[in-house]
Amino acid sequence: MSKKIKETTVYGFGDFQLNTASERLTKHGEPVAIEPQLYALLWLFVQHPGVTVSKQVVEQSVWAGRPVSDDAVRAAIKKLRDVLQDDARAPQFIKTIPKQGFKWLAGVEAQNKPSGKPRQNKLISQWVIGVLAFTLFALGGWYVFLLPPQSKNKPNNVNITRLTSLTGSEVDANYNATSNLLAVIHRDSRGSPQQLYLKSLDDNVVTRLSWDNANYHDSYWSHDGKKLVFMRLHEHRENWYIAHINNVHNVTQLDTITSPLLDKKYVIGWTINDDGLLLAEEMQPGKQQRIYQFNITSATLTALTNPNVAGRGDYAASLSPDGSKLAILREEVAREATLLVTSMDNGNLLAKVSLSFVPSRLVWTPNGSTIAMSSFYGDHLRYTLSDGATSSTPRLPENSLDFFASCGETCYIMRHHNGNFLDLQETPLAAIHNVTAAPASTPLIGSGRLIRLNHAQDFPQYLPEQQGVVFVSLQGKQLFFQQLTKHNRVRNIATLDSQLRLNAVVVSPDGSLVAGSATGRLFMSTLNRDETLPVTFLTGALERYENPVWNHNSEQLYVSKLTANQPDIVTFDIASKQEKPVTSNLLAFSPVPDSANFAIGITPNLQVVTLNYSNGKWQRQAEIGRVTSASPNRWHLTSDALYYTKYQIPEAFLCKLSLEQMKAEHQPEQCWSVGNNRFRLHFDISSIEEKVMLVESLSAQSDIIQLSW
Repeated sequence: MSKKIKETTVYGFGDFQLNTASERLTKHGEPVAIEPQLYALLWLFVQHPGVTVSKQVVEQSVWAGRPVSDDAVRAAIKKLRDVLQDDARAPQFIKTIPKQGFKWLAGVEAQNKPSGKPRQNKLISQWVIGVLAFTLFALGGWYVFLLPPQSKNKPNNVNITRLTSLTGSEVDANYNATSNLLAVIHRDSRGSPQQLYLKSLDDNVVTRLSWDNANYHDSYWSHDGKKLVFMRLHEHRENWYIAHINNVHNVTQLDTITSPLLDKKYVIGWTINDDGLLLAEEMQPGKQQRIYQFNITSATLTALTNPNVAGRGDYAASLSPDGSKLAILREEVAREATLLVTSMDNGNLLAKVSLSFVPSRLVWTPNGSTIAMSSFYGDHLRYTLSDGATSSTPRLPENSLDFFASCGETCYIMRHHNGNFLDLQETPLAAIHNVTAAPASTPLIGSGRLIRLNHAQDFPQYLPEQQGVVFVSLQGKQLFFQQLTKHNRVRNIATLDSQLRLNAVVVSPDGSLVAGSATGRLFMSTLNRDETLPVTFLTGALERYENPVWNHNSEQLYVSKLTANQPDIVTFDIASKQEKPVTSNLLAFSPVPDSANFAIGITPNLQVVTLNYSNGKWQRQAEIGRVTSASPNRWHLTSDALYYTKYQIPEAFLCKLSLEQMKAEHQPEQCWSVGNNRFRLHFDISSIEEKVMLVESLSAQSDIIQLSW
């Protein structure tokens, strides 16, 4: 019987390992952030150790043959050296050969070599491993072998202390070490308003501060622990307040902060002398986000950052404990984040690190030596300024997320929940339309399934012919594409690493395929198979494709291809992987159902435009409104209307633009509330246009914990 040859996918060099199947770089088992372009450059060198690679070969492999300047190539080489911590003056990995190119110096070892005829020593090794495995199993060590591959290292010895235990959900917190107080944002249930609480960690006394039906958020302690700034939302109006807190945790004074300069901004902390606030900016189409400093006494606003990037810009920041440095999270291109550290004295850049995920929060350790970053989904990373090293130690317990503060050099205050924070809810479309208009005496009757499953569900898509729903389930660090059949059975279809940021999921019109985009790459999976396999990527890591929409033939996708941040619509053939241009400067595109010559598009500033096909090309006609996302899971086109979702804290809305009035520019939108506290707005409308599947935000039981190691 012949043995199957296992293809090599992991290569080792120095302290690094490169996995070509997952396109991930690790160092001593810890993930190392690497941009797609740098990955392609590294893979080129790893394939040719000891060989001088010319600039022309680099262009062909890394830039797909597109001419680039010598400066661009040198910049890419420098960035790759930074990732590998390689010194150009005494290189271990990459050596510049003047007028020739670049040479890879390190030895490269294939770490899962093809299996051939087994030699005696290999058989002996396998026997030893087998005996060891049996011994571990007998001793109860089987747990190690059940862990996912990235978790087979010895678990970190972490200690968890539950700091809050209120019934409901603690959604946010801020900690002050001087007063040893927690400020906590809490809601009792999904529809309840978010209220503000204090907890003393000295005596465990919990104090409720707010007592109305407004929603409170973004509360931060001043450094001296005597003032608490917070924001209050009531009837879609935002107000800012500062509460003065005495030693027995009573509010002695409440100040209102009013200034037009605060519009579309939110607080992220205090300045070092407690005389001002750090602010971030709400995301707006076509506008770079910046970090600001607001002086409370003079009511003046100063921009601390001024990004000039393709992405949204600077969306979070934190001052070091001594106030000398500012750590910034910047999105340089869509869904790719960078950590920057600058000097507050002169603005000089002290550090710049590409990150393997997009953090939502960052905190400094008390001595100012390390910055810890985290995301809502539990990704985290530590960056040490002294040596530029990154680490994902410790391994966090499942369903731990959002670093709120560092309570020591090896201590976090964070959130922990039960894992079930999203679910799917089906609602008759007529019920949404008529919920406010129906007379009180007339019952609203219509069937809609309330789906309750373990884990968190998102990206719902109806299958044709009422064959059920496809959705994505988050289970630990893995995304599962699943089908809920019309008989209420759940079957797995495919998997995707959750670190790959999911942009869209779309089911083909014939119900045989599911496609999507993640971190700018197109992927696909068939719905008609018995085994659960990873999705198949259709495009490489260097090119960016987003917002796929199926053609009616189930063979091609309309997709936005971004080149130098210019979005153009192309058709992408699933079988041949060939593409053809359709129209330019659009983030999304879809023909109107049952119409060969009529389509809608979404521009980079999220305007909805109509298009008509004439003289062999698509011609723009009119701007008819604005959506809040170009992802096809955030809008749905029927034969007579464009539906889309939007969010006005704390309420979500399903809105409609009628196609019958398409000739009128900027027509009024119709919007209906679909519930409070929905923070995921993906939806789908059934093909018979009677029901809508929404993502319901559950009030997962969650607490604030202290984690130390």
